[in-house]
Amino acid sequence: MQTVVEINIEKLIFPNAEKPALKNINFTIEQGDFILITGGVASGKSVLLHTITGAIPHFHEANLTGKVTIMGQDIGQVRLNKMSDYVGYMMQEPQNQIISLDVYEDVAFGLGNLGISLGQIDESVKKALEFVGLTGYETRQTASLSGGEAQRVVLAGVLALNAPILVLDQPTAELDPLGRHELYRRLGHLNKVQNLTIVLVMDRIQEVISYANRVLYLQGGEIVRKYSPKQYYEELLLKKGRLNFPAVYNLANSKPAQCVAKVAGVSYQYSSGFRGCDDINLEIYRGDFISIIGLNGSGKSTLAKLIIGLLKPSKGEIEVFNRPLHKDNLTEVRIRMGFLFQNPDYQIFAGTLEEEVGFSLKLRGEQAEIIDQKVDECLTFVGLLEYKKMHPQRLSRGQRQLLALASILVSDPDFIIADEPTSGLDENQGYMVMGKLAELVHSGKTIMLISHDLAMVKDYSNRIVAMHNHHIQLDIAAQDLTQYLEKLKSIGLDFQELSLLSEVKDGTC
Repeated sequence: MQTVVEINIEKLIFPNAEKPALKNINFTIEQGDFILITGGVASGKSVLLHTITGAIPHFHEANLTGKVTIMGQDIGQVRLNKMSDYVGYMMQEPQNQIISLDVYEDVAFGLGNLGISLGQIDESVKKALEFVGLTGYETRQTASLSGGEAQRVVLAGVLALNAPILVLDQPTAELDPLGRHELYRRLGHLNKVQNLTIVLVMDRIQEVISYANRVLYLQGGEIVRKYSPKQYYEELLLKKGRLNFPAVYNLANSKPAQCVAKVAGVSYQYSSGFRGCDDINLEIYRGDFISIIGLNGSGKSTLAKLIIGLLKPSKGEIEVFNRPLHKDNLTEVRIRMGFLFQNPDYQIFAGTLEEEVGFSLKLRGEQAEIIDQKVDECLTFVGLLEYKKMHPQRLSRGQRQLLALASILVSDPDFIIADEPTSGLDENQGYMVMGKLAELVHSGKTIMLISHDLAMVKDYSNRIVAMHNHHIQLDIAAQDLTQYLEKLKSIGLDFQELSLLSEVKDGTC
């Protein structure tokens, strides 16, 4: 089997950093490998991909002691614009790779730079969009895409270049369960049939592990374990038996009476003509832990933005805290609300973590001593206190997600809308965040969760609202979930757990 990438890194240190981001990394990638790289937040996963793709040292400044070769060539000697001949790279943040106004032009951009004919470009774009499940999206405005749709567009652009090595950083983090399963299946097909080499980073790899032949686990910038998929899965099952996750709160028997938010006959259509929501009727009560689920593009995030007042309904009315939501009282209502965006970078703007978390308190005129105390409490909870003086953009995606959550919790809101709060987090951190949200519900707060993590939804919600094709299809008590499993499955939401242990490959490292 041909070696296509060889990585020997003694250490890699970023400017002004006190410790290496990577150390003692030694492994090879063979043609036809399907390698999964996993580990906790800030373990070095994305940095390792940067070294494979040439982003380090050609784009990100870092002092690398060691050598990385691709197809026998030292990456340090290969110009960055030539790396696309060898590697198709999908970054963790889809918005960082979308550069065009519509989907077709975005997918075609890389091909246009290769100087191939328009006919070939057209064929490749259509084939790539079909692969990622976006046939018919050619004229869609990229600004109107959901997070999952944006992720698919970026992947289509990468696949269209037909590079022999595919490097993917969290490629399904914002996809719904059906989309994740389908994409993994198709990647596995490319790996098996076309011998495409795939290196994929994910925090939770249970759904893709059956397609891999190797698993690398990073901790503190170092590969601490190398597994066959079967070995990893068996250890994961044992670990789950030992983990002490926060207590799962059974909220199903609560009988809330006070209406926190009421959505009556609400529809919304984007300026591009794309429908966001159609005839939505929903009431959310004090003490609810309500989960909004559905496939990408079903209208979940649009509904959340309508309730928080970021969008104005095309039709219908919204009341929050028994007051009609309109521009004259928007500021007053939002003081009692918190909103966690799907992408944390949309709400992070300060120069340090402590400034970010303390900003809302400063606006309210809180005393400096109180601000300092609350900031430290929230940063301690999300595990970021040691970074309080650091610039937020030096954090990993998962850490920025935790920072955004801390900046919301510090204001003690009565009603929190959380759009994918566990995105980019490993399982332990995901349960930590969900446990904290559940504690808030028990203290009288109200949570509206948008999530593709059906296991979390099942464990923590007292109500589950399923959206499909921009409508609400089901609004059920979580305790009645088993009565609706087939209905949910018919709209792409399969709550039935699948055992992958018998399917994983017993490969060797």
